[in-house]
Amino acid sequence: MNKQAIEYQNRWGDIFTFELLENGNVMMGFPSIQLHIRTGDDFIDPSGGPHIKVGQMLSHVIGDIDFNVIVAGFKKVEHGYIIKTKPHEYDPNDMSHLADTKIIGGIINTSYDE
Repeated sequence: MNKQAIEYQNRWGDIFTFELLENGNVMMGFPSIQLHIRTGDDFIDPSGGPHIKVGQMLSHVIGDIDFNVIVAGFKKVEHGYIIKTKPHEYDPNDMSHLADTKIIGGIINTSYDE
């Protein structure tokens, strides 16, 4: 995996860095200022964002398609967090989301077993 880093600016103007590590995890670096950060077993939420939780696709949170990984956990380090990730597995040939639909009595039916 190529090593890549981006900067993310939250709604208060704080700049965070996200660096894709060779093992697939992501280093989330904090700005040099003191931040209030809410944490839990399955999320981190710096004041002003970004709120990141387990199960999210990181690219949807930080807006960069090179970070198409699923958040699996967090580990606190000196200047930020290691965001533990797992690959986003998908079948590029799966077109099931384009299936024909029919509404029967207000119920959406995507199968035609008639």
